[in-house]
Amino acid sequence: MTRTCGDNGVETAAVRRIEQEYEIRIGQAFSSGHSVVEISRVIGCKRALPVYRILQRKGLINRSLKRTRFRGPAHLHNALKRTGLSFSQWCNAWRFDPRNAEEELSRIDNLSSSGIRLAAGRDFPNLYAKGKGAIDLEEWERELSSSTSGCSYRIDWDPRLEKFLGTITGVESLTIVGKHPSVVMMDLVRVAWLLKAIDLLNTI
Repeated sequence: MTRTCGDNGVETAAVRRIEQEYEIRIGQAFSSGHSVVEISRVIGCKRALPVYRILQRKGLINRSLKRTRFRGPAHLHNALKRTGLSFSQWCNAWRFDPRNAEEELSRIDNLSSSGIRLAAGRDFPNLYAKGKGAIDLEEWERELSSSTSGCSYRIDWDPRLEKFLGTITGVESLTIVGKHPSVVMMDLVRVAWLLKAIDLLNTI
């Protein structure tokens, strides 16, 4: 069956199915024990907030976030800023109490093996993980970018439909139709990213 996207960027059921599959894979990865930040790294997304929002919509993360005066230790602020998450959102995703998390992560002693400390070590290894193999977020992103190959896109004019047809080499089941080539290309790139993310999520 051919997946088709309609004119002017309006999503059809076919493209929405790809988006739904992507969101399902996000939910499965989270339910299997991967954190919001870890999932974002796997799919090459610099900001973790979109993943967080998807999990909230799916009911896997609490949607009601209580206000708190706890903002986390100062040395964590920049790392959180890069993910797009606030300290409260990070705690919410892990189901930590912000007060307890701030106290634990502010301790000078890095030898603690508490659940909060272990979670921070997974999400922010350059700050909390000790030992061989720890790499920071920026290093991981550079490695991912250097190893990810690009896609080949093609846009053809169909005189019968009087519209442009967009395809991606290697994705035989996908055709995007539109009146404007720029819109077709934009949709091709978006769908290609979603399909790549789905493949990456299948590996974890």
